[in-house]
Amino acid sequence: MTMLSPSKQEKIGVFAPYNDRRMFIMMFIGFSCGIPLFLTASTLSLWLNQEGVSYTKIGLLSWVAFPYTVKFLWSPFIDRLKIPYLTNLMGRRRSWLLLSQVFLIFSIIGLSMTTPSLSLLPTAICAMAVTFFAATQDVTMLAYQVERLGKQQYGAGEAMGVFGYRMGMLMSGAGSLYFAEFLSWGAVYQIMAGFIFVGVITTFIIKEPKPIKNVEAELKENQAHAYLKGHPRLGMGLSRMISWIYGAVICPFSNFMSQGGWLVALLIMLLYKLGDNIIGNMTNIFLVDVGYTKSEIVSVSKIFGMATSIIGGFIGGYLITRIGIIKSLFITAALHGISILMFAVIANIGYDLDLLYITIALEHITSGMRTTTLLTFQMMLVTPMYAATQLALLTSAVHFGRVFFSSFSGFLVEQLGWSTFFITATLSTIVSLILVILYAIITNRNRE
Repeated sequence: MTMLSPSKQEKIGVFAPYNDRRMFIMMFIGFSCGIPLFLTASTLSLWLNQEGVSYTKIGLLSWVAFPYTVKFLWSPFIDRLKIPYLTNLMGRRRSWLLLSQVFLIFSIIGLSMTTPSLSLLPTAICAMAVTFFAATQDVTMLAYQVERLGKQQYGAGEAMGVFGYRMGMLMSGAGSLYFAEFLSWGAVYQIMAGFIFVGVITTFIIKEPKPIKNVEAELKENQAHAYLKGHPRLGMGLSRMISWIYGAVICPFSNFMSQGGWLVALLIMLLYKLGDNIIGNMTNIFLVDVGYTKSEIVSVSKIFGMATSIIGGFIGGYLITRIGIIKSLFITAALHGISILMFAVIANIGYDLDLLYITIALEHITSGMRTTTLLTFQMMLVTPMYAATQLALLTSAVHFGRVFFSSFSGFLVEQLGWSTFFITATLSTIVSLILVILYAIITNRNRE
């Protein structure tokens, strides 16, 4: 697999990788991608709670995020299917970006017009539509990055994309709560739909990337097409359909699996964030148990934490430029695992606001570094010709790991207690470190 080697430059300015117009493009598209996340998660939960919906139903409605975990099922269409008129006018990536953004706007507006207190079904349907088109936008955005940026710019580009994404999350999270103080929830969601136009405008002004062809992959597709076309038992229409399915669905996955270390790479996607996934949604509950007020948690964990995670994202992008992706994967995972131990310190010491600031700063900075590193690693694993499909597979594995392992978090707290719980989450980081080392060994052996 193609890896990013450390920069050959002896000196590089901290901000030099970000001194590129394309980095700001990633930021604005990232902002559009970040808006929908909370609109179908914590913000939606609060709206439903204020509408009198039961906790059980609110919990069950978390399944509206299911499209994020199976987006690889329709990603081949993003790579290969032309949208009538629009693709010829705007190009492959831009047309899919625009289509997902337009439908995302209509879905959010549709969600804003539902009345959860009267019937939850329309709300659930519209919320799932939002996650479907949000997942489509995410996949297309990542594929655009792969084709628009050079490999040496992946780290910086992903840092800017994550920055924009977190700004979108901040708007749909804290921003929505602010607007809800004096507006109806329907109006709040309509305002959030309006912010998607940031992505729409960006899509109109950006350049369509030139498709990056893979000679070996194209040869295999052409050979399969020639075989099917000449098969005596297949008509022309059926042979074309099977040939298209082979190129759009089979080839991306077979191409990924033909590369050395692919299984370990997939395991990294599943287990790299194991510590965070074990913690799940327990952090806020833990802080309340310790004695921190809700306002302190919002100020420190949400606002201050968001700022520090953004800083961490940029540090991660710079680190990749300096030392390469493999070392960055190892270092950022190790640092973040160690930072989780600070919660165990709080569990033993008790309430201390200064300690909370230190803990959140360390945890969020290292989390931002690790997020940028993992997303950059994903882009380096894929073949640009199949970028959307392969990225959808990798990100789906990450989402599945979060959903699966976080489901055990409450049970572990009850069995272990808070201090041991966080120590266990820290020790689980060893799994990801072993996988990164194993991947490095395999890829180095293949290069030899």
